[in-house]
Amino acid sequence: MKEANRFLCPGFSLAQTIESGQCFRWKKWEEGRYTVLSGARQVTLAQAGDSILFLDEVSEGEAAYWRNYFDWDRDYEQIKKELSAKDQVMAMTIPAGSGIHILRQEFFETLMGFIISQNNHIPRIKGIMERICQSCGEEIGAGVYSFPTPEQLATVTEEEFRWLGAGFRARYLVDAVGKVVSGQIREEDLRQMETAEAKAALMTICGVGEKVADCVLLFGLGRWEVFPTDVWIRRMMEQLYFRGKEASLKEIQKKAEKKFGAYRGLAQQYLFYYGREGQGHGGRRKADDKDKRHAAAGSGGNCLPDSGI
Repeated sequence: MKEANRFLCPGFSLAQTIESGQCFRWKKWEEGRYTVLSGARQVTLAQAGDSILFLDEVSEGEAAYWRNYFDWDRDYEQIKKELSAKDQVMAMTIPAGSGIHILRQEFFETLMGFIISQNNHIPRIKGIMERICQSCGEEIGAGVYSFPTPEQLATVTEEEFRWLGAGFRARYLVDAVGKVVSGQIREEDLRQMETAEAKAALMTICGVGEKVADCVLLFGLGRWEVFPTDVWIRRMMEQLYFRGKEASLKEIQKKAEKKFGAYRGLAQQYLFYYGREGQGHGGRRKADDKDKRHAAAGSGGNCLPDSGI
């Protein structure tokens, strides 16, 4: 294996981060190697202890892009200490997914990916995303394509999105593309807005509910103060913070704000990973298939990888 660059990233887990349901354009190879795609970029990485190895030749600018993408310059160890000190449940759950970072992804690609994620599972989401890239993106390597720009997708019809496998989500994708191309939804504007305003703007897109909007805010706009809540997270919150009693979405959001503050988005990832690894629910390894599907999708978000990945 050729090593072009090595970065020291103590506490970071490449596998936990990539396979945490935040992104959908990646492939796992033998020996723990991952190829990750973002926009018109791709990189192949591996991990050796606390070091991340770039297995492709990358320029200084490309290395800087991926350093930002994986959020390697943030002090996650300090954040974990703060969360653990304030909350004993966090102290218990963080170790299961302690190597997770919040990815800093391209906004438009994140929006489209989480619209596709609704009532879906990761292999299928990845397949739909790949077909969209092959159909409308530009070739950036042998058989590898960029994620299309809004302009490149502007002429794609609902029927064509269905043909690419999007199903009922095709109508939502057409509306999202149309609103971005027309300027009704602009990344620059969303970044200037307060979080509640940005969320409301995203929810003007057909098919984008609270969960998808929160995922886009967290993974595509860096708003750590959101707490995406689906069936899976609701279950974990009820078990760990409400003594197993049912809680409303409002109650869960209020509890998350009180317990996790500005780190709600990261805390959500720790809770998700803890539950996914079977450490919640009295040590039960897996929910039944129906619950897994709902937890993986609902209105988009943390998707549980199928065993077939």
